[in-house]
Amino acid sequence: MRVFIAEKPSLAEAICIGLNGNPKTDKKAGYYQTGSDIVTWCYGHMLKLFDPEDYDPKYKKWTLDDLPIKATYPPKMKVIKKTQTQFNVIKKLIKDADSIVHAGDPDEEGNLLIDEILTHVNNTKSVSRVLISDLNEQPVKDALNALRPNSEFKYLTQSALARSIGDQLFGYNLTRAYTLKAREKGFENVLNVGRVQSALYGLINQRTLANLNHSESFYYLLNGQFSIAGHTLHARLMPNSDTSELDEKKRLISELDAALIKELCDGKPSHLHTIESKKESKAAPLPFNLSTLQQTCAKKWGYTATETLDIVQKLYETHKLLTYPRSDCRYLSDTHLQKSEDIIEAITQTEPSLLSLLSDADLNTTHSAFNNGNITAHHAIIPTEKNGNTCTLSEKESNVYRLVATSFIALFYPPSSRDKVKATIHCGQQIFVATQTTLDKQGWEVLYKGEYNDKANENSLDLASLQEGSEGTCDLVTIDKKKTKPLKYFTESTLLAAMSSAAKYVSDPQLKKALEEKDKGNKSEHGSIGTEATRASHLTKIQSNTHLVSVVAEKGYKEKVYKTTTAGQEFCALLPDEIITPDTSALWANYQASIKKGELDTKTFVGYIDAYLETQIQFVKDNGVAITAAERIICPTCQKGSITKRKGKNGVFHACNRYPDCKTAFQDNKGKPDLNPTLKKKAGPTNAEKFGAVSDTEFCKQCSKPLARKPAKKKDTFWWGCTGFPSCNVRFFDKDGKPDRDKGEL
Repeated sequence: MRVFIAEKPSLAEAICIGLNGNPKTDKKAGYYQTGSDIVTWCYGHMLKLFDPEDYDPKYKKWTLDDLPIKATYPPKMKVIKKTQTQFNVIKKLIKDADSIVHAGDPDEEGNLLIDEILTHVNNTKSVSRVLISDLNEQPVKDALNALRPNSEFKYLTQSALARSIGDQLFGYNLTRAYTLKAREKGFENVLNVGRVQSALYGLINQRTLANLNHSESFYYLLNGQFSIAGHTLHARLMPNSDTSELDEKKRLISELDAALIKELCDGKPSHLHTIESKKESKAAPLPFNLSTLQQTCAKKWGYTATETLDIVQKLYETHKLLTYPRSDCRYLSDTHLQKSEDIIEAITQTEPSLLSLLSDADLNTTHSAFNNGNITAHHAIIPTEKNGNTCTLSEKESNVYRLVATSFIALFYPPSSRDKVKATIHCGQQIFVATQTTLDKQGWEVLYKGEYNDKANENSLDLASLQEGSEGTCDLVTIDKKKTKPLKYFTESTLLAAMSSAAKYVSDPQLKKALEEKDKGNKSEHGSIGTEATRASHLTKIQSNTHLVSVVAEKGYKEKVYKTTTAGQEFCALLPDEIITPDTSALWANYQASIKKGELDTKTFVGYIDAYLETQIQFVKDNGVAITAAERIICPTCQKGSITKRKGKNGVFHACNRYPDCKTAFQDNKGKPDLNPTLKKKAGPTNAEKFGAVSDTEFCKQCSKPLARKPAKKKDTFWWGCTGFPSCNVRFFDKDGKPDRDKGEL
């Protein structure tokens, strides 16, 4: 028996069809059976790394003395609870198999995802590898006929494992170190540190500070009006850095220089030096990957990255109307081209309003998007061949479906074309340029209702009709004084774009190159951080850390903007530069490239991370954390600690930061500790009255309600119970008139 283990259910179904099976009749409990072949599936990662407390329970409590937490190699894995049932199916099938076929996605993470299962169950059966990036039937069959030994891909697995271990070590060690040292200052919140997340904080902070520290300055645009060959022309000065003071954007910044140029040109002879004409043709944009779809939805409708992912995931899983969404690729296969007629038929059945868009579509047109060689682990997001006329879509689902469908239809429209003319006018030593754009054919742009309109031309005459060398006069130069503006704040869409091309924020040339090399072969990513599967969750995490970042509406922006708070700015100032930039990702990319070549082993890489973290942890221990905390409330019991906000399973409460040495706790009252709690009496006996004497000093740590002392059945003995009963069942033995917390809860 041969067992295929696919990364996800849709891939398993495609393999079943590729094996000439029928998914409807061959489906069993957690697998398909086609002859002697079994095809089972994962739901992404079925396992995760042990947490530190899984190795040693002491790590459940955060203490500086236990830091740094060193790596355990090889690491141990545990089954993710929600996948346990399917994991058991896979485990049994592996045990019964004669051979295994690894059908993870053809990338590093796909290799790790299946290999970690095989390692976890101590598989000894032979393992082959199938590489499938296109779920259409013929490409799947071709892949099934080209199996390779799984051992050929072991270094890709090791590279992915190295990153996974490194990210866990980074997060656990640095988050605990900075948070614990900040608590000594009375800072209550967690200070999360992560390779990708901290780089995003750094990018957001850089823009925030640029706006806060921006000093007003000016630049000058000079516009000339010319009389040449009986025509009036308007052209803009191209400043010369050899004779004028320019900024980094090559803008004139000296008012004196501007005035001098005006004086030198007003009323002076001029001539038309050159005329350059060209036709510019532009094909429809490539279809969406997840990041570009998220960016577009954020700009058009203000959807968050997570919201867009949820919508497209439902269109994929529930409605079966879109292809796999977590794709980083914007290209399609030749098979998609062959099936384009069926896809477009499904589109018009699902969204009849799009039928009118097909009038100028030519299915014989071949767009550059159809290129087998540019497909990575997945292909672009496009509509499926399913007729969705019976599907009930929400407004947001319809919006996203129409957007994706329109982008697919646009691939079969002719390119847009424009005639572009550039006229260069010389006046003494100064050069002025006039440009003109004339739409020739709108092509695919008609599908987007004016989103691609050109700006009005400054000159009404056809510049191409003029003759080079024509003489004339500069009638007048006007000076337009403009204020400089700081870099724009980041928004949801621009942060997603920044993650896709993070290498441009790396200053070291070698590290920049290493990060760019990581995405070699993927024309949609350019030195990226995070993955299509994780970027939305990174942004959601940042949004939830309101003590570090605020996401607010800002005048002049269509989307909400990200700004670091005062604490966020202080936190970024504390972290090393390599953590608040993509430099760490770039450095790791360099190491991972060596692992993939077999030149560096994962254990050595993990050793590098351990050594780095040991240095960083010691620095934090020695130097502390300079961060501003809210006004400190001294613990009234121990007089040493401070009362800080905590979140328990029953909600927010406030407790001494010296716990467990001091167990003082208070209920929450509108975000602050209720230092003088009063009980509200109700008509009839209350739970507290039923219990007996209610304490004004002893509180339940689970729900923060007062504890009450009640007589037990045995004479002169007592027990303690929570007044939150029956919703809270916490109880204690009595010891000397106090709850016996040392014995623990009953």
